[in-house]
Amino acid sequence: MIRLASLLDLEQIVDLIDSVPGMHQDYWRDGAIEQAIDMSDGLALVWEEDDEILGFICAHDFGFRGYMSILVVAEDARGKGIGTQLVKHVEDELSARGCTIVISDVMKNAESFFRYLDYKEPESILLYKKLM
Repeated sequence: MIRLASLLDLEQIVDLIDSVPGMHQDYWRDGAIEQAIDMSDGLALVWEEDDEILGFICAHDFGFRGYMSILVVAEDARGKGIGTQLVKHVEDELSARGCTIVISDVMKNAESFFRYLDYKEPESILLYKKLM
């Protein structure tokens, strides 16, 4: 079942992120997930079954576009539609808010999943710079 994430879920969400190899990035500062949830304005969601969080998505509405900052599904829960339903829920909410485009950082091993959901390479090139 999809529901809003809260800071009470933080420990389970962090454990879920840490359980997926390569998901947690060393450069994330302490409190990054907590801050993302705080700043999500209702776009941080979990998939919960029997009091266990099996999926987490966090997105942000920047007015001119939506940004999906993280999607993670427990490895043993994949293939059940959890990720797809979380993404669709966020897309519907962003669309209802007036966003006409959503962008996302996608890990290389999740590229085929997002392409299956009709995500494409943007017309612009996304670049990054490490600040530390």
